[in-house]
Amino acid sequence: MSTTHPSCTSVAQTPAPCRGVGADPALGLVEVDLSQFKAPWRPLAAAVLHTLRSSGKWAVWSTPGSALSHFASLEEACAAHERGDARCYQVVAELAALGARRGGDDDDAALAVVLMLARGIDKLATRLLRDVCEIDHVNTAVWEEVKAAEPQLGARAAQYLLQRARQRLCRPASGMVSRVESISLEHYTEPATSGGHDWSIDLADPQVEDPLGDLVDLLAWATGVGVIDAAEVDLLIELLAEETAGLAREEAQRVVGERHGVAMRTVRRRRDATTARLRDAAPAYLAAIA
Repeated sequence: MSTTHPSCTSVAQTPAPCRGVGADPALGLVEVDLSQFKAPWRPLAAAVLHTLRSSGKWAVWSTPGSALSHFASLEEACAAHERGDARCYQVVAELAALGARRGGDDDDAALAVVLMLARGIDKLATRLLRDVCEIDHVNTAVWEEVKAAEPQLGARAAQYLLQRARQRLCRPASGMVSRVESISLEHYTEPATSGGHDWSIDLADPQVEDPLGDLVDLLAWATGVGVIDAAEVDLLIELLAEETAGLAREEAQRVVGERHGVAMRTVRRRRDATTARLRDAAPAYLAAIA
């Protein structure tokens, strides 16, 4: 299988008409319904859905007892995921296992995961990583994380893959933190009222090449075990994005507060409460990764 991401441009060249345009049976084209997908997603959706329909892969993957077997097609699963159908968490996990290099190593399955996570990718690209990358970059990062993942991600696969993609895009080589000389976990999570460093444990080494890696791994673990929730992670990442763009800490809190319609002190209080829980959970986190 290929080891590089099939770009949206190249994938979109695969013949796949949407419903109402008129599929040509003589060309072997399969009619697919793209109405549920936003316009920017339709070229990729058309290509992936056409490939799965014409190859019959979805039927092959939908073995009895699998989460995929609950849905007749990928587009049906995507629609259910958009409605919040809890069964789709396991669908993403099964597709990720099929797409992972250490699993089925199927590129079409990896692209199906990207399509299933369209809403989360939109959120990353437009809300959390704006001014850092384009949506195609997020698509690529998610695809690469699927390929690199362990095949047993479980029902939290969607959340894990999006957080890992966010980490990949936050690395210095990706441009986000290259605008500042360095950033450490201690610096970022130090309470605004603290006068100095009083940590009982250090999770960031100043010599580590990717100083954000520990932070994102910690956030992924903390969310997975229920220490913090996804909204709290989003708040921390938004603040980090503003600070790495050059804003002072209080200014970053003011900007994020205005974006969400809350006072700066509310943002600070939520941030401090979240980081306090992360500090308290740090020993358990280190034990979990030891």
